[in-house]
Order: sequence, then C-alpha cells, then structure tokens
Amino acid sequence: MGLNFCPKCGTKLDASSDTCIKCGYNISERKNNYELAEEIQNSSIEYADFVQRAFAWFIDMIVVILISSPLSLFLNFGSILLLTNFYNFLIGFCYFWLLEAFNNGQTLGKFMLKIRAVNNENLKIANPTMYALNNLTKASGFLILDLIFGILFYYSEQDSNKNILRFTQHLAHIAVIKA
Repeated sequence: MGLNFCPKCGTKLDASSDTCIKCGYNISERKNNYELAEEIQNSSIEYADFVQRAFAWFIDMIVVILISSPLSLFLNFGSILLLTNFYNFLIGFCYFWLLEAFNNGQTLGKFMLKIRAVNNENLKIANPTMYALNNLTKASGFLILDLIFGILFYYSEQDSNKNILRFTQHLAHIAVIKA
C-alpha cells in the first residue's frame, strides 16, 4: 500500500518516493509500517468452517424456495417439471450472485451467520464475475458434484487452501471468511 500524500505536510507524492520533496519527511519507514499492518491484518483472518457455510446455504435455500414457489404457481410451471427446475435454478443463481456481488459478499444466510465470500488472493470483496462463477451450482442439484470434485481435485494438494472446498470456488478464487 503506497502513500499518496506526505503525512507531515500533505504534499502529493510519487508512488516510488522515499522522502517528501517539500519537507524531507522519511516516507520509506512509514510505508514499511503500512505494509506490516496490512500483513498482520490479513494473517488474523479466520475462515468460516463447513458447518457455518452449510447452515448459511440452508437459510438461503429456504429464502429461494419462498421466492420461487409462489412465482412457479403463478406462472403455472407446475405441469412442466423441467421448466420449474430451470426457473428455480435461475432465481437461486440470481439471488446468490446479486446479493454477494452487491452486498459485500453476503447473502441473507451469510449475513445472519456473520460470514462473507471474498477474493481468496487479497481477502477483499471480489468482482461480480468471480461471484457469478462461484454461484453456478449453489441453487442446483450439481452442488454435490461441485463439492465432490472440489475435494477430489484440490483438497489433497499440499499448497491449496483447505478452506475452499468446492470446484467452482477454486475456479473463481473465492473464500468464505468470518466477517
């Protein structure tokens, strides 16, 4: 993290500056302190455990069912099961994706359990494309395959993050942390 302005006199700084050109303040020491503070902050992050994540998903699926069931009856998809499943998937995908992408990585279930989905590389809010990829299977029957493939392909790797279980999470570089 670079300093944009001198903390002593407020002069605008170049990203590569070690001293302020106006007052001579030593900025390199201050930069090192910022980098150390950021490293300490990132190391104190706690990942959400499987039970928290599963319970948040369960709460979210109840919300999705409460939204999609009345709409399915209203639109009369009940007689065509394939359309009903696609419709439920579409509502579920939009629910998970929109809430995570535009609500700081939290769906209603994650909010209630005080966890959030973030970019695994910098532990900050991810971009909407990453959340879309992460949520491709959450509202479908493919979630169990996503979990199995994720465990088979990545969980056994020594350098992998053991807190990322699903295959689509690995593709999207998403982790779930305690908020």
